[in-house]
Amino acid sequence: MNDYDNLFKARFTLKDVTIHNKERVYKHFFAIDDYTLSYKRYDGSESRTFVREIFERDANAVAILCYDKNTDEIALIEQFRPGALNDPVSPWLIEIVAGMIDKGESEVQAAIREVKEEIGVSLTQKQLVRVTAQYPTPGGASELTTLFIADTDLKELEKHGGLDTEGEDIRVFKAPLKAAYENVLNGRIHNSVAIIGIQHMMLEKDKVLQAFAK
Repeated sequence: MNDYDNLFKARFTLKDVTIHNKERVYKHFFAIDDYTLSYKRYDGSESRTFVREIFERDANAVAILCYDKNTDEIALIEQFRPGALNDPVSPWLIEIVAGMIDKGESEVQAAIREVKEEIGVSLTQKQLVRVTAQYPTPGGASELTTLFIADTDLKELEKHGGLDTEGEDIRVFKAPLKAAYENVLNGRIHNSVAIIGIQHMMLEKDKVLQAFAK
């Protein structure tokens, strides 16, 4: 244990939360659960009881940065996002492959399926390197997104992807990693998991390549 490990140790766990009531108040494409809860405070007291509405997908997600080590390129997609209707540039966002984990699927199985559905590339488990898992917006949503980087041959990249049954219309393209990073810096790429994936490759490319070689 180093000098800083204790700083990052969790002070509380789920047992320190009291859920007084939970009710599903909305269910359609997405869902909303209404929680009445309280939790243990750092001074040892109990917080006041309060109500929060939590956005639910009833599933977690995966995201995959598809990287071609032979050309130093990544696969990117662009699609309409209703949550970005107030974006000052466009509600069509540039992202990396991502999607929800279907019932009965593992994270790896979902990642392989999503890459095939969205950019037309077939992967195996050995081509995936897990990076991290992150909560995009834990103040009001339960979703946890696991990020992978995939050792990918992008020569056969499709130009259009997505499933009509899910209303998807996806433009598929590839770009040099450096160019993608420049578009993170200038704000054109502002999807959180895409930013994390691209920055990780810029910072840890050697480690990722070593993982690909195993």
